[in-house]
Amino acid sequence: VGFGVWESYNPPKKSEKVKWVEFARAEAVARESGRPILYDFSAEWCAPCEAMKAGVFSDPKHARAVEAAVVPVRVVDRQREEGHNLAYVDSLQRAYAVDGFPTLVVYSPKTGRSQMSTGYGGPEQTLRWIAQNAYAVQSGVAPDGTPVR
Repeated sequence: VGFGVWESYNPPKKSEKVKWVEFARAEAVARESGRPILYDFSAEWCAPCEAMKAGVFSDPKHARAVEAAVVPVRVVDRQREEGHNLAYVDSLQRAYAVDGFPTLVVYSPKTGRSQMSTGYGGPEQTLRWIAQNAYAVQSGVAPDGTPVR
């Protein structure tokens, strides 16, 4: 009984099913596959980031959908924990003006276009946003019909 009560307040974390690609390999994988890159900007202390991990990246069906649409790259902010970030993390955060977590950026190395979203609205909304914007950065047309730069 005691363990059940403890677990109800501290549910075990689901293991992620998404096969994350290392930053250094992402552009090559994107060019080979023809898929854009998804940068998932997150932080370990971020509750919405953890909810996204559990709701999207730990579900096998959702993980397959993500991997079919994009080359997924996790970009973890360590400023709070370690006082600094790796150079590529700082560079990406500046390039996309990341000011909150979670932030998703879909970027096409082929076209140079990108789209960005901050926050977490649930699995279905997140998967829809990824798929629509993967298409948008490749085609140059946003879901609402406006041009993507």
